[in-house]
Amino acid sequence: MGNLSEQELKELASQLSHPKGKNGTATAKSMNVANDNMIRNVINQIDIFDDINVLEIGPGNGLHIKYLFEKKPNINYTGIDISELMIQEATDLNSEFTKNGKVIFELTNGEIVEKENNSLNAIFTVNTLYFWKNPKEYLQELYRVLKNEGQLILGFVPKSTMEKIPFTKYGFELYDSESVQNLLEEIGFKIDKIISETEEVLSNTGDKKIRTFTVIKALKN
Repeated sequence: MGNLSEQELKELASQLSHPKGKNGTATAKSMNVANDNMIRNVINQIDIFDDINVLEIGPGNGLHIKYLFEKKPNINYTGIDISELMIQEATDLNSEFTKNGKVIFELTNGEIVEKENNSLNAIFTVNTLYFWKNPKEYLQELYRVLKNEGQLILGFVPKSTMEKIPFTKYGFELYDSESVQNLLEEIGFKIDKIISETEEVLSNTGDKKIRTFTVIKALKN
């Protein structure tokens, strides 16, 4: 499956940024497999406590949310996504949590976070950074809605790894750890920790790959 045509690579890149239709459902399942370890690593960096207000950007189909609630069941979670398909699938897959109001999924435009100032304890996201239209402005939004000492955890694959993946030339903005750190500090965040890990994954093109991913945890000053 690794020998995809340029058109197939473009389609895959489009689906990774905004899943839709039958291919979107398949892509979401593929992302679950490829990103499971990475997502768990990001969630493990959240300082979770009772009644914490957590926002996730780009939850996909939300298969991992059960793992978050295994950490501590008394959590208030909101997932925002630009894909109507993912909002619907995540809602269906997490009915045990949505029925009691502990989990909410909302459609977003990817630019505005419709939350009040200083209202969230933690925000996390995995592999969405590449698709942010205006990263600085979006980070300012995240800073605005976080409480003082609120946590922001970003998981992403660095440029040195991503630039070797053929579909990333279509609509991906690539980052290294230093550029993300500088951007966060420019907004006013304080870097708490930076973690780098190497893993073997089944990639979105169906091949086994060795990749490195980075997790940056920052706090609102």
